[in-house]
Amino acid sequence: MDHLQLARRLRITPRMFLPDDRYATLVAFLEGGNAVTNGDFLRGFNEWVQERLHGPGYRSSVHWSAEIAESVAGRARNGLTMTEALEEQAKERLLDELDGFLSADPRPATVD
Repeated sequence: MDHLQLARRLRITPRMFLPDDRYATLVAFLEGGNAVTNGDFLRGFNEWVQERLHGPGYRSSVHWSAEIAESVAGRARNGLTMTEALEEQAKERLLDELDGFLSADPRPATVD
């Protein structure tokens, strides 16, 4: 299964890969996959998300997961917690961004 297929399966059957429905769990799963591939899985994803959310050339040290959560929750976000509805929106946004990123990435990649 390649990375794009994995990202799409996460949307269709998340419980096949994740123990719960929290945004933080999805983020941890993706970061784990990134660690296993020595950073290749998500290489450039932080910049991709920042440019998609803030425009070309935007750079920040803020992690992509926080950028996406903030883009969805905005001021409604209470510290690190979000309502269930906002978590769902954040997961959808994350999977949308990941799909776009992996679709545009010319590097062949597989998950064993």
